[in-house]
Amino acid sequence: MREKRQAGHSAFPTGAKKRKGIRVIALVLSLILGLSAFAAWPGERAEAAGTTIDATKLKSISRLYFPMRDDKKQLYTLYLFAADEKKTVTTQDGAWAGANAGDVVYSGTYRAALLKSGKKTGSVQNVNLNFYSFNATRNESFRLPGDGKNRPDLVFLSEAASSNVNLIQGFVITGGTLHSLDVTDGNGKVWGKETAAAPKSAMRGLSGDRMQTRVYDNSSGRYRFDTYKLDLKQLKLRHADDLYAPSNAWPTGQGAHALLDSIKQSALKHALHGKRQVKIGMTEKQVRSIMGSPKQVENGEWGGYFGYGNLWVGFNDYMDQGKIPAHARVGELTTRLNGTFMRTHQVKEWLGTPQEEYEDELEGGYVMLYRWKNALLVFRYEYDGEPVHSFSIY
Repeated sequence: MREKRQAGHSAFPTGAKKRKGIRVIALVLSLILGLSAFAAWPGERAEAAGTTIDATKLKSISRLYFPMRDDKKQLYTLYLFAADEKKTVTTQDGAWAGANAGDVVYSGTYRAALLKSGKKTGSVQNVNLNFYSFNATRNESFRLPGDGKNRPDLVFLSEAASSNVNLIQGFVITGGTLHSLDVTDGNGKVWGKETAAAPKSAMRGLSGDRMQTRVYDNSSGRYRFDTYKLDLKQLKLRHADDLYAPSNAWPTGQGAHALLDSIKQSALKHALHGKRQVKIGMTEKQVRSIMGSPKQVENGEWGGYFGYGNLWVGFNDYMDQGKIPAHARVGELTTRLNGTFMRTHQVKEWLGTPQEEYEDELEGGYVMLYRWKNALLVFRYEYDGEPVHSFSIY
């Protein structure tokens, strides 16, 4: 700690001491300026956006590179480099989900530069990569090739978050400039720059400017698949669909978005989802003419029920000796989601916030309630975090 200057001592030297002091100050300043100039030499500084770098040098200082075609199908090479890059070899004590012992890991403040095909210099980009380390032994960042029509090549920089989850962020070239992509929900609300994906084979391209990620979800014991649609004008990856599946095989069926849209349409038509010929207000005779004899019959809390596998038709009066009264009409149409895994957050994303959500003290569990005009749709689940097990149309 520096001693305090005593009272009465001048802050600056005087007389002969003054000239000597000036020379000392000048010498110090010259050293500072010289060191600053040395730090600013090419290859030792953080390159400013717009700075050009010779192609040969760019290749030599870059740790990662990807060939990329822009929105006009022009070919570039994307280079990533860091002036402050450090190399470490992971020790046994330092091993974690993102690096095994012996893995080579590079870290630094990485910048991007684009080299247009046929050019001799590349241009440093202004985009924030938010990319500070990567495992060179694994090298899990990747390029998603364009579809040859509307979707250009995309590059995703990937960093480990856990043993089975990486966080990836996407980049695209338009107008000769590298841009980062926002990730949004189905309504365009920005979630951030990153989304979750598997460490390997994390994404595939789909038709219609779409792409799909997969990742293992520990909380459900299933694989989650998310579909995004590229909005090139807005530089966004808009969430378009999702689903959970027991296998990591790329899915071929519909996701939660399409399923919930279909369920909503059934509710608006007051029809049984999966058998829309059956509708609210029908008699027992009409139901039997469409569905045949029920596999199960029972009286519930509010009336009699016919069961057809995972489909249940409820009447507004009770059965008497196995028969539904002639005056009774269908008042409830229930579908049990046997084999379909759907979480409450999926329902809320694709159908919006429910008008009501509460604990059902009478029948147990919880309900989410949606109303449209004179249609009523109710989803049921056991407790928070558990999947939806059934829905009913009234």
